[in-house]
Amino acid sequence: MKMRLLSTLAVSVIGSMLPRVLVVLALVTCNTNAASLQPSETRQQWEDLQVITLDSQGYLAKTNYYSYDQLLTLPTVTVKTDRDPNTNTPATYTGIYIGDLFEAFGADASLDVIGANRLDRYKQYYDRDYVAKHRPILLLKFDDKVPDDWPQTEDRNMLGPYCVVHESFGAAQTIYGYVEQPRSMYGVVSLELTSFSQSLGRFRPKENGNDPEVVKGQKIAVGSCSSCHNLGNAGGQMAGNPWSLLAVTAVNAKDKFRKKVTDPRSLNPTSNMTPHPEFDDKTFSALEAYFKEMMPTE
Repeated sequence: MKMRLLSTLAVSVIGSMLPRVLVVLALVTCNTNAASLQPSETRQQWEDLQVITLDSQGYLAKTNYYSYDQLLTLPTVTVKTDRDPNTNTPATYTGIYIGDLFEAFGADASLDVIGANRLDRYKQYYDRDYVAKHRPILLLKFDDKVPDDWPQTEDRNMLGPYCVVHESFGAAQTIYGYVEQPRSMYGVVSLELTSFSQSLGRFRPKENGNDPEVVKGQKIAVGSCSSCHNLGNAGGQMAGNPWSLLAVTAVNAKDKFRKKVTDPRSLNPTSNMTPHPEFDDKTFSALEAYFKEMMPTE
């Protein structure tokens, strides 16, 4: 049995540095059978969503695949934005709140983070705190079009098969020169169900973790670096440089680290790393305090 609820929502206006989202309509489709989705153990179609469940140590426990049509049976929301960050055009999004996927995929209470993966090993994490504050959405339709018909990004990358967008986003954290950015992501090919301790929690220092400057540095580093750089099984592996190498560079080669962060193409003309010229001396001081605690031990 399906039920449609139609409601008009308030306008959310976000700061000039971030995409403004105008929520004009929320169309929620509820399916009483949504909690009983029957996944496949193998991929049947290219747009099937791979869902990986990790064990308590962060290793693969099982893999399931959900079809696009199955995902459409879950409750969806439709919102409009005046600037999609991937295409730089107005857009209408239809998708599933990331927060609803924990139950839809049968995650137990210990699995409180969803990771999104791209083929190039870029990763974003969506913990329950972030989900509650920013309400990210797994995109199913872009301007009412299915993934086959989605536009390319400004850099001519594929937007699909899946994408994470936001109903609205207001930066919750500003630390010196660092301003929290939305964890938007195109080209999502898989999601992983994991725990905080085996994902974002891995980036906590074992000692001096309560020092105010270390805490600030951790938030800046994780928010700016963990999508591309890994610490063991946690974080992305797009850059090829692990967290330990970042720590060594930040502490022992400060000028190189600053240049890599503020103007990466000055060191590597083909770098795809996002530059952060807005990071000031206090920002780098906090990063150094944090990375000192993350230095590899002999």
